[in-house]
Amino acid sequence: MTRSLLFCGLLALCAPAAHAQSTAVAAPRPWVVATYAYPQRDREAAIRPLADYLAARGGRATALRLFPSPTDLVEALRRGEVDVAVPNLHAYLQTRRWRASAPVTLPVPQVPAAQAERYRAVLVGRSDAVAADSLRREAPRLRLVLVGQDSASGGFVPAHHLRRLGLDPASDFAGLSYAGSHAAALQALSEGRAEVAALAADVYDAARPAGLVELWRSPPIPPGPLLCRPAPDVLCAEVAAWLLQAHTEDPSVMAALRAGWPEFGEAAGFTSADADALGALATRIE
Repeated sequence: MTRSLLFCGLLALCAPAAHAQSTAVAAPRPWVVATYAYPQRDREAAIRPLADYLAARGGRATALRLFPSPTDLVEALRRGEVDVAVPNLHAYLQTRRWRASAPVTLPVPQVPAAQAERYRAVLVGRSDAVAADSLRREAPRLRLVLVGQDSASGGFVPAHHLRRLGLDPASDFAGLSYAGSHAAALQALSEGRAEVAALAADVYDAARPAGLVELWRSPPIPPGPLLCRPAPDVLCAEVAAWLLQAHTEDPSVMAALRAGWPEFGEAAGFTSADADALGALATRIE
């Protein structure tokens, strides 16, 4: 009888600890909200209000991650390491090629029409080295600088234009380099380390250094929508609905995103993305 009472007492003492352990194991994992780094932009600060907003709406903890490049970001999404991503257009278009495993297209910042019109790519050259009508002929002696392989306005958009001219950016110029930012690409051109540069039109328009000539300007470039990795514990349809309500529920979400991405202009909220129209651009990336 004494042994039975002792055994029951031990069970009673162990039960709370076992219950606590079970509760800890059952706690839901945090949703991972992520983006990619960019020089002189605090991208982690730019997505923190978004993560906090999703945490409040979903009753779920969130964690932030920052990846070195847009491509690294979406590859992490593909591996299941990210739940909600803020990509650029190139990274978004990469995911449209995944077919069955493609993440869900979320809403996109609604950039005012006048500002959306200004988000373009330009090719700029040194006026002492090239003109718009001589680019194709002079390319073999010209050094080309792009912002990055997975940049939109400083990467695949101008690269696509060059290929349409019959020029391969990697092999038909005297050299190809990547500056890492739009300002750095323009600086490389101004300092004579390249004869042709591709970059965002607004960066060029704001500076307009002497001795440079505009060779080409693209049509407006749409921003890339946010992405969601569907999973049993990630209801992407709800996340999309929350984003469409963010302008009234928590204006700080878009305010922070605008600080991180100048191309969002004065966007005040999100709008549904035209995934089909954007997907048609996927053929332009390599």
